[in-house]
Amino acid sequence: MASSLRPETADKLGLKGRPLIIVLTIACGLGQFLHGYDNGVLGGLLTAPSFIDQFHLSAALEGTVTALFQAGCALGCFATSLLSVRFGRLTLTHTGSLCICVGGALQASSFTSGQLMAGRVIAGIGLGMITSSVSVLQSETAPARIRGRLIAMSLSSLLVGQLLAYWLDYGMNAYTTDISWRFPLSFQAVIALIMSGLLLFMPECKSNIRSLARKALTFSAPRWLCQRGREAEALKVIMRLRNKDRDDPAVILEVAEIQAAIELDRHQSGWRDLVRKDAVQTRTRVALACMVMSMNPFSGSTAISYYTTVIFQISIGMTRHTALLTSGFLQLWFLFASLGTWILIEFAGRRRMFMVSAVGMAIAMTVLAATLATGSHAASIVAAAMIFVYQAFYTWGWMAGVWTYTPELLPLKYRAKGMGLASTCVYGLTFMILEVVPIAIHNIHWKVFILFAVFNACFVPITYFLLPETAGLSLEAIDLVFTDPDTSSVKKAKALRKSGEDMHLREVHLDDVEIISATPGVKGDN
Repeated sequence: MASSLRPETADKLGLKGRPLIIVLTIACGLGQFLHGYDNGVLGGLLTAPSFIDQFHLSAALEGTVTALFQAGCALGCFATSLLSVRFGRLTLTHTGSLCICVGGALQASSFTSGQLMAGRVIAGIGLGMITSSVSVLQSETAPARIRGRLIAMSLSSLLVGQLLAYWLDYGMNAYTTDISWRFPLSFQAVIALIMSGLLLFMPECKSNIRSLARKALTFSAPRWLCQRGREAEALKVIMRLRNKDRDDPAVILEVAEIQAAIELDRHQSGWRDLVRKDAVQTRTRVALACMVMSMNPFSGSTAISYYTTVIFQISIGMTRHTALLTSGFLQLWFLFASLGTWILIEFAGRRRMFMVSAVGMAIAMTVLAATLATGSHAASIVAAAMIFVYQAFYTWGWMAGVWTYTPELLPLKYRAKGMGLASTCVYGLTFMILEVVPIAIHNIHWKVFILFAVFNACFVPITYFLLPETAGLSLEAIDLVFTDPDTSSVKKAKALRKSGEDMHLREVHLDDVEIISATPGVKGDN
């Protein structure tokens, strides 16, 4: 029994094992990089003199221009939920990149607010397709023991994107012409092209570009391939991801787990089944996924990400130069703090980090509101510091945690649809919040942060009573957490992790080894 692919097999299959996982992580990270860049780039441009002179946006229209991007993201996520089962994750990722290129070009060439808003919507559709696709792709290809860590690493790229956006805005502040805002808005297209190029060359190292394109678009997560009845291709992909031969027990058992999960889902067929009771509690899991994603914008993270410069200028009273500079340092701190998530997300688990993070964010928002209410210079310094504290707690729990946890919650057959629906919820709510926040800052000032403090405090009991721990469990074993409707999923997950019964699926389906080993179309010695 070989422990790895033979050289001639590796030549045929291209990247495999750790290099393939690394490339997938980088490619998915670029998708999150785009997310962060688009989150941060407009906030620093809203107060640019040339941008103001060009568009003359009121506070209400300012919120609309910002929020329309989220509306586009919601549309992109919903489209992904409809199309991903048919076309796969990578095809939609490439389509999303194309939308971002078109949207970025429209924004950068805008002379009217209408054109700017159209570009925001189209780019948002692209980002929605990318984020909902790469999250599922990465969760379905990463090894269970480091799944959360790899996704956390990709999500650190989101912060790198925000960091670049804020510092680019700061650097372009030296220019007084339209280039100060046109160039930052166009740069997103460059990032999208790099991501698509990396995904294009990742599956096979061939010289024929047409062959590359075809194979890049058909390379997919093994769970999606099994779901489509393409077990032989799924087995090949697993061999590549794990760098093992077809006869290796780890490969055989991973396919057995996937097939077992598909068997649990086999009676489900349509959107209506998302709200029906079934053997794996799909309705409950979809509801939890949508709830977790919806909690994210209500934490205040969206307002901080998009309106950091505005908050520093209007709420705290900094000059534009100081606000841009402080925003840039905030993103440096945000990125540095996110490195701790790589360890904490697996070591401490999802639930504990959600609760600790929520408590920290609630305290930071409360102190921020209290200091802004006094209006003194010393209080303003403390207020700025609280934004730094808030960002640290947010990245330790809710930033990476939400995008890791949501696809883990969902059953295999509806993972793509459920993730698309949950992402639609978060972007739809983000649209609403971004519409309201600029008006709220201008009218109720510091009181808006009290609202975010209350929301964060509410997240603690919700997490404690409703959200089961998934750290360390395979995606198929998570189905076991929800198979007994009379037992709390929180308690069942705790028992599974404590007793090591994550291996239950493997033990039950050991008899399937001969069947899977005989899968046609795969030759381990070729």
